[in-house]
Amino acid sequence: MKNNPIKLTEYQNKELQAIADALNTQYQIEKIICFAALSSYSSHETVFCPAQTNSTNDYYLLVLTTEITRIEHVMQDYISKLFPGVFVIAHGLETVMNLVYNYDTFFLNACLNGVLIYTSDGFTMIPDYEESKAKEAVLKDNEAFERIYKLASGFLESAFICLENNFDNNVIFLLHQAVEQGCRALIRLFTGYRSDIHNISRLIDFSRSFSPEPSALFRRHFSKEKHLFRVLSTSYSDARYKDNYHVIDHEADLLCTQVKAFLDLVAELAKKETAQGTARTTVEVRAEVVDYSPALPASL
Repeated sequence: MKNNPIKLTEYQNKELQAIADALNTQYQIEKIICFAALSSYSSHETVFCPAQTNSTNDYYLLVLTTEITRIEHVMQDYISKLFPGVFVIAHGLETVMNLVYNYDTFFLNACLNGVLIYTSDGFTMIPDYEESKAKEAVLKDNEAFERIYKLASGFLESAFICLENNFDNNVIFLLHQAVEQGCRALIRLFTGYRSDIHNISRLIDFSRSFSPEPSALFRRHFSKEKHLFRVLSTSYSDARYKDNYHVIDHEADLLCTQVKAFLDLVAELAKKETAQGTARTTVEVRAEVVDYSPALPASL
C-alpha cells in the first residue's frame, strides 16, 4: 500500500486541473484526489486512408466536500456531461478523515498514493502509517470479500431456480443482485472500498480502475449487447415497480449464462490476486473457481 504513488504526465495534470475547476464552480469542495488514471493510445497506418492516432484518458477521483448529504450521483451526472470518462466518488471531509484514522484501506491508500489535484486550504493529506494496522484492515477486506461473494453466489443460484420454474421476471432482478454483489466483492478485495452503489454500470466502471476484464465481459458495443445490459441494469427498479414489466425467456437464459461467467471471473481474479500477493494479504480466498470464459454467449 505504501510508497506506490500515481505518476501523471503534464497533459494529464492540466486535464485534471480543468476537471477540478469545473467541479469547484458547482460544489463546495475541500479536496480532490485522483486515485487512478487510465490511458489508452492507438495508431493506424495504412495505404488505404490517412494515418490516424487516438488517445484517451479516464480518471478516478475522490472528492471531499463540506456537504452533509451525499451528492455523488448529481456530481457524477454533472461532470460526465463535461468530461466523459471521469468517475467520481464523493464523501464528506470529516467522514473520510475518521475512516483514514481508523485505517480504512481505500481512503488510506488514496491519501498516501493518490495525486492531490485540489485543496481549498493549501494543506495535503498525508496520514500516519503503521504496517500492522494496515495489514489488519486488509484481512478484514478479504473476509468481507468471501462474505459478499457468497451472497452473490446465492443470488445467482436463486436466479437459476427461478429460471427452471419460469419466473423470468424474478430471474433478472436476482441476476442484477448477483452482479451488484460480485462487483462489491471485487472492489472490496482490490481497493478496500465499501461500496453502497446499486448502479451496476457504475460498479463495472469502478472495477476498471484495477481490472479491464469485468467491463470486457459486459460488452456494450453492439445493439444486442446494449439491449441485454439495459434489461439487466434497469431490473433493479423495473422488476419491482413497473406494472407491465416483462422479460423474454431466452433473454433471461442468456443473462444467466453471462452472469455466471461474471461470477466465475470474480473468483478467478480473486484467486490470481491473492496468489500473486498483490491483494495485500497472504490469506487465501476460498471461493471455488470453475471453468471461466470471458466471452459472451455464442448467440450474441
